[in-house]
Parts: sequence; C-alpha cells; structure tokens
Amino acid sequence: MIALERRWASALLAGFTPPSETGLSPLPNEVDYVGTLQRMLRGSRPAARFALRAAVWIAALAPLWLWGRLVSITTLPITRRAALVGELLRHRNFVVRELALMLKLAAAMALMGTETVRARSGYDAVQGVEVESGVRTRLPVLQARDATAPDVVRESVAPPAMEIPA
Repeated sequence: MIALERRWASALLAGFTPPSETGLSPLPNEVDYVGTLQRMLRGSRPAARFALRAAVWIAALAPLWLWGRLVSITTLPITRRAALVGELLRHRNFVVRELALMLKLAAAMALMGTETVRARSGYDAVQGVEVESGVRTRLPVLQARDATAPDVVRESVAPPAMEIPA
C-alpha cells in the first residue's frame, strides 16, 4: 500500500468505531488498523487484494461522489466518517455495500486483535460456556395427518408399499 492509502485506511477503519459513552470505543492510536489491513492484503489472493484496495479508494473518495464535497477522508471528523461508512454499508449499489463490508471486516479484525480493546469489552472473560464439537440434536418425527379428518393423526408416516408388476 502506498502512504496515501495507509492514511485513508486508518481514517476509514477508525470510522467504524466512533467514540461513544459506553467506554468500549478504542482510544486514539490504540488499534493498528493499517497493520491489520496490510496483513490481510499479504495473506489474500490477487482478486481479494484488488478488492480491498479498491474498497479503500472508493470509500476514501466517497465524500466527492456521494456527497459532492471536495474533502479528504482524513480531514473529516470521526462522526462524519462514521456517517460516511454507514451510508456506504446501506448504499443502493451492491458492489459498494460489499466493498464497505470488507472494510468493516478489516476493522473488526483489527479491533479484536487488540488486547486492550478485548479486555475492555470482556470478550475473553466469558466463563461457564461449554462448547461441544459437533452438533447432536434429535429431531422430532413428524406424523402425517389424514386429509379427510384434519384432527386425526395417522399411526404411520411411511407411504404405502409400491407393487412392481412382474
């Protein structure tokens, strides 16, 4: 990524977590959004690398084509960046929505990769939950209803045996 893309990516991905009263929002420079995005780029196939970089460009230039304002994504306040990424996630064009979703995924990975953010959220402190590998569920057996008497349930659900002519 070039320096311009790194600045844009940092500003864009921070827009997914604007400051809030809950105390869960990351502190300034606490999350390495750009490092996470670069790791994703290095580990991706060429098509995914292209899509991630295109997502950064499309979102960074969105104030121009979406709002008609000639401003840089890096100069927008965090609340306006949050509004911008929200609009991109709800955009009428599927490609724009999906590219914004890729950026949201990168932001989520960066957030969950930051120990201090995870500690504040309590994500790792979940206790008393038992996880079993494989799902074992016994499903109930449905019984067919008699068409002439909807209140009566037939004893068998197996279809009548078919006779094969000899």
